[in-house]
Amino acid sequence: MTPANRTAIAVLKRWPDWRTHAVALAGEPKSGLTTAAHAWAEKAGGDVYSAQVFDRLTHRQIEVIAADAVAVDRADTITNEDNLLSLINLSGRLGGSVLLTGHTVPARWRVRQPDLVSRLKSMTLVELGPPDDEMVSIRLRAAMKRRFLKLPEDVETYLLTRIERNYGALETFVESLHEMAEGREVTVPLAREVLDEQGGTWPLFDDGDDQ
Repeated sequence: MTPANRTAIAVLKRWPDWRTHAVALAGEPKSGLTTAAHAWAEKAGGDVYSAQVFDRLTHRQIEVIAADAVAVDRADTITNEDNLLSLINLSGRLGGSVLLTGHTVPARWRVRQPDLVSRLKSMTLVELGPPDDEMVSIRLRAAMKRRFLKLPEDVETYLLTRIERNYGALETFVESLHEMAEGREVTVPLAREVLDEQGGTWPLFDDGDDQ
C-alpha cells in the first residue's frame, strides 16, 4: 500500500463502519479495482459480480443477495439499471453493503434513470490515484518478475523520471521490454530504446546542459 491507494484501501478496511451502506471505488484500468473488490468481499463475507453477470440476475436473485455484502466490478458498464437501483435500495433496507467499482466516478456513468443518478451521487466515493514513485517501482518489479526479468537499480531510477504515470502504460512498457530484450540484460540504453519505440516520454529533468 502506498499514498496512491492508502485512503481508498483504508475506507474499504473500515467496513462495516461505513458512513453509507454503499461505496463507489474509482480507478483507471489496471489500477487494482478487481483485486480490491475481491479483497473487500473476502473480508465482508460477500460475493463479487462482474457487470455482465449482474445484468442477468433476476429481481428475486437480487433480493436474496441484497442483505449481504455485494461487490459489482466495473459497475460503470452495467446496462440493466433496474437491477442496480434495486440492489442499492434493497441493500439499504435490509442492512447489506454494496461496493461498486468503475473506471470513472459515478457522476460520469451513462445512467438515464433519475432515481439511480440520485443514489449514485449519494454514495461514498473513494479513488485509487495514479501511481506514485513507490507504486511505479512496485508495479514495474512485479511485471518484470512475471516475465523473469530483473530490474537493475539504475534502470529503475531512469524510468521513475520518464515513464508515463498510469498503470496501463507500465504494463505496456514491460511487455515491450520483454519482447525487445530477447535474452539481453535490462539496461538504461535498452529501456530508452523501448520508450523511444513507444513514442518517448518527456523527462522530469533534462539530462542535457542548460541552454
